[in-house]
Amino acid sequence: MEPDEYIPIRILLAERPYVLKIPRREEEYVRHAAMLMQRKLQEIKNQYSVKDDQDALALVTLDVATDQARLSIRKNQSNEALERVVSNMEKLLNIA
Repeated sequence: MEPDEYIPIRILLAERPYVLKIPRREEEYVRHAAMLMQRKLQEIKNQYSVKDDQDALALVTLDVATDQARLSIRKNQSNEALERVVSNMEKLLNIA
């Protein structure tokens, strides 16, 4: 098996089948993401009484993008905090 071997997979989103050709190593992630999206789609349809799948998918997309933005900001804050700690440690080592 080649590392970049592409395989066709079928996923279901909003009651519609999609056939994708993806790298074999990504299959688990794509299937898991599709399952999470399907759950979130149902959650949003129930929570907001959304009937139109396109509207629900737009809200799922917004939710995923919001999560991504939150994680990105937290990562940047963590990196900045870590850089401060390392800088302080370097200063302490230079004093000794």
